[in-house]
Amino acid sequence: MISCRDFMEEIGDYLDDDVAGEVRRRLEEHLAHCKTCTVVCDSARKTIRVVTESDSFDLDEGEFLPLADKIMERIRQTRD
Repeated sequence: MISCRDFMEEIGDYLDDDVAGEVRRRLEEHLAHCKTCTVVCDSARKTIRVVTESDSFDLDEGEFLPLADKIMERIRQTRD
């Protein structure tokens, strides 16, 4: 089974539905056994839905990517 750190490295692609086959299976197996990563994943999904459906957040890629990187780094730090 993969670690929480490994899951956090793949969460973006997982949420974008951009993983397939064995990688997806291992991520979903991890989620089935890890409450912490399940909460992070569910929270991220809800946040993405709120942001994309509200139309109140209009960030271009130059603003969004550094913000997303900071968020992912913070998540990784909490798992170390």
